[in-house]
Amino acid sequence: MSNETKSTSAELPEELPDEAKQPKPERKASLAAWLTIIILLAALIAAGWVGYRYVYQDLLASNQQLVAQSEEQARQLKELRSELEQQVQQLRRQQQELPATIEQQLQQNEQGVRRSLSQQAQTQADLERAVQAVQAELASLDVSQATAWRVLEARQLVAEASTKLYIDQEPQLALQLLDLADTHLAALNNPAYQAARQAINDDKVALRAIDADQHLQVAMELNSLRARLLQQQWRLQAPGRTVSAKQPPPDAPWYEHLSASAGALFDQLIRVQHLEKPIQPQLSAAFVELAKQRVLMQLQLAQQAALSQHDELFQRSIQEALALVTELENESDLNLAALSTDLTQLAAQSLQPSLPDQLRSLAIMNRHAEAINAGAGQ
Repeated sequence: MSNETKSTSAELPEELPDEAKQPKPERKASLAAWLTIIILLAALIAAGWVGYRYVYQDLLASNQQLVAQSEEQARQLKELRSELEQQVQQLRRQQQELPATIEQQLQQNEQGVRRSLSQQAQTQADLERAVQAVQAELASLDVSQATAWRVLEARQLVAEASTKLYIDQEPQLALQLLDLADTHLAALNNPAYQAARQAINDDKVALRAIDADQHLQVAMELNSLRARLLQQQWRLQAPGRTVSAKQPPPDAPWYEHLSASAGALFDQLIRVQHLEKPIQPQLSAAFVELAKQRVLMQLQLAQQAALSQHDELFQRSIQEALALVTELENESDLNLAALSTDLTQLAAQSLQPSLPDQLRSLAIMNRHAEAINAGAGQ
């Protein structure tokens, strides 16, 4: 037993160095952990500095710009609100005056139609009396006198037809006068006046081709356009809030990748928008509805002008409506191209009928009348 104890005690000094070697890996592991912590802290400090230097400063600048834009937008909204109130007041005054104006125009149109009908009835009665008087006088004339009288009377009727056509703008009455002039030449049954009758017939064909009711067609088109516009709903779309993040190229420096990563992290908390055009105040629904009512009012005025054949008022109302539609389309996302096209086509139309340059029969009848007058003078 003593020998075993001695051998054990003798072996102890040899085992102590191995036990002394065991704490060294633990110190290395702790040193590596501390180095890792120091590197992470340094990376966090560097990321914080880069974020402060590039991201936070950009956010501050963007915030200042947004504050300035918000103040400018508030000022513009205030101006727009005051302008809108003025336009509302003006529209209310116009709406209050519109029924009286329309009633007055309708009364004037009615009075004009009545005067025109009475004048036409009086003219027709005068023509009937003149024809009866001429027929009674014609019965007492001889053949030569009757021929001269009929030619001169046909020439006078053609001249009256020209006056009614180009001065009074009454193609139907001019057509009736040409019919009456043709009956005088037909009663002569003389081939010498065949060219004059052919010219009168050509003028009658040209007058029948005149659309005397063109202003009524324009008025009906305006009525249809107003009906379609009343059924339309002018609604503005809300602005989008999408943000497009730009990724740096693969060969970019490390700090750009770090800034992009930090920006993506901040985008989850803060949304920043970069617009390619200046921020403008969005039009309100009340302003859009007011503009629509103004367009409808201008179309109604244009319709009244078309019924009364007032070209100047018609063109002014159509141009005002077209200017309102164009301005609203430029300042909003409303699609009003079809309405602008319809207004442009209406502005190109004329309320007055397209008349021929001159009556061909007038020159021929003047020559016949001069020949008869020259023979009578001899």
